[in-house]
Amino acid sequence: MKNYNLNRLNKRAQFGTVKSVQNPINGTTKQQFVTLFTVWYGEYTLTISNTISLTGTTATTNQLIAVRHDDRITTALEAILDGVTYKVAGVSSDSELNAYDVVTLTKVNGHG
Repeated sequence: MKNYNLNRLNKRAQFGTVKSVQNPINGTTKQQFVTLFTVWYGEYTLTISNTISLTGTTATTNQLIAVRHDDRITTALEAILDGVTYKVAGVSSDSELNAYDVVTLTKVNGHG
């Protein structure tokens, strides 16, 4: 994906994991998002053929973003975009110089 305009990367995404954190006051634990790194991203829209291939999935809960190539982004992570938490469902990588990756995100309903 070499033809993505650099000035479209105008939003920040937080990538991280969810960890159990203990409350020091009452000893209860809760799931909390822990940011590992942030990247600039731009919105990415599907072509007609991509949209057709997603038929039968929960495409309404999916978000596609374009980011500069980054090996740290894997399906083991979650991301926060505009306050909404997503699970990384897939990464379409392009490792060439000045390349971009398309990251597929699926909305997370809650953490337990």
